[in-house]
Amino acid sequence: MAKARTDELPGFIALLKAEGRRGVLGLDCGPGAEGLLFVRAGLHFTGVDPSEENIHAARARGLSASVATGRGLPFADAAFPAVWAVDALAGLPPQEWDDVVRELERVAEPGAPVAVAVPAPGHPHLGRGFTVLRSRA
Repeated sequence: MAKARTDELPGFIALLKAEGRRGVLGLDCGPGAEGLLFVRAGLHFTGVDPSEENIHAARARGLSASVATGRGLPFADAAFPAVWAVDALAGLPPQEWDDVVRELERVAEPGAPVAVAVPAPGHPHLGRGFTVLRSRA
């Protein structure tokens, strides 16, 4: 049985804290459940999601969130000390994955950890755990 991605979140939070990182961009943040876990750990969370309904729910939880997709993030280069994007590739055709990862690298600070999951064939929401990439220094 595949581990849920939220099972991996504490390890990523521990990595961010060990590196002294104070914030994270959450791509495809949904209604903000994972965002709250970052906030409770003392990290500033900024979420984006393509669904206005999800953004309203995330904001109702007190999170900073806006409508956007991984193919065109409305942030400056190197704006975030880390990126949690484990659902960013789910539902996208594989030929678009590189473009999304490049966009994540663009908004991440140099050397920042960027967590992404490669969707499992035929089961895009199961994934294979996640990989922590590093944005270019």
